[in-house]
Amino acid sequence: MESRTFSEPARTSLARTLAPRVAERTTLVDQVAHTIRREIILGTLDPGRHLVEKRLAEDLSVSRGTVREALTRLASTGLVESSAGSGHRVRYFSDDDIAEIGEVFAALEGRAALHTAFPLPETVETELRAIAERMRGLRLPEDVDEQMRLDREFHGTLMSQQPKTKLVEAWQTLEPLIAVMMVPIMRRGLGSAANQADKHLLLVDAAMTGEREMLIKALEQHYYQA
Repeated sequence: MESRTFSEPARTSLARTLAPRVAERTTLVDQVAHTIRREIILGTLDPGRHLVEKRLAEDLSVSRGTVREALTRLASTGLVESSAGSGHRVRYFSDDDIAEIGEVFAALEGRAALHTAFPLPETVETELRAIAERMRGLRLPEDVDEQMRLDREFHGTLMSQQPKTKLVEAWQTLEPLIAVMMVPIMRRGLGSAANQADKHLLLVDAAMTGEREMLIKALEQHYYQA
């Protein structure tokens, strides 16, 4: 029996909600890219899998053009690789690749910490702790999309506490790689929602000490253990 490309919830949901209407073309591409990204993170679409446009279009009840645009977008984020003549495949990331991405995030956020005024305002501390606690209420892997959104919100809030706009812009260009870092966490069951919340609360604790070196060290541990 031929294996299914998508998990049953993804197939059922998309067949119902992604009717290809021209007026919603951009939205369709966003939704298809989102769905494929989610299935890659969860491991339904495993590394090396050939992503056949025709099959994906049939599964998601959209046009091949919509799928092609979605795959091109995912290729720009690094989750998918493409080559002339062979189309698109799910990219394989080694443990070393994941570790290197973590090092880049730690370096950028650590550099930002050097320009941050400490201690952080109480309002910012409250906001960061609230974001972390919302993570605790999630169910993983089902809520992986919300986990990534909260992760971006948390680290984006930290980054916004310093005035260097180019650092923020550099960080924003790397945001799509957060999905890459979630791949081993979800596939290997390395992090519960409570664990993710606690890891982020450790960053808040480090930031509230008022010592930059404490936060930089905490960021390194946070990303190197991701």
